[in-house]
Amino acid sequence: MNVKRLEQILAAYGAKSERWPEAERDKALALLARDAHAQQLLREARRLDSLLDSLPAQELQLNASSLAARLSERAQETTNIRPLAAARSRWRIPLIMPNLIGLAAAAVAGFWIGWSNPGTDSSKVTELVPYIADLGEEENLPW
Repeated sequence: MNVKRLEQILAAYGAKSERWPEAERDKALALLARDAHAQQLLREARRLDSLLDSLPAQELQLNASSLAARLSERAQETTNIRPLAAARSRWRIPLIMPNLIGLAAAAVAGFWIGWSNPGTDSSKVTELVPYIADLGEEENLPW
């Protein structure tokens, strides 16, 4: 046990030795018996404990309406807050970007289908020709 550790114990648990950790209590009391600096730290901790004990205890009432009223009465700190528009301007994706991504995906798909040789079965192609030709005639359109 050293004075620094005793200081940590006093800061965390106060001056009453009953509150100290059991594993370190005997060593801390032995240090207090032989070291003047440790005794001074104990006197300061007792003085702090007596000051804290002299304060009136207040019951906390935590309900949503009183908490909201207290928070709205406080002045809001705005020293380190940047405007929202300035914070977003660096990271905003241009509005045209999704259109460009879609166009690039369509171009890649078109090149891939065109270069992958989908087949040369002319019977399938000849079956599709009448349907494609019908799309061009205005009299067959449903509208």
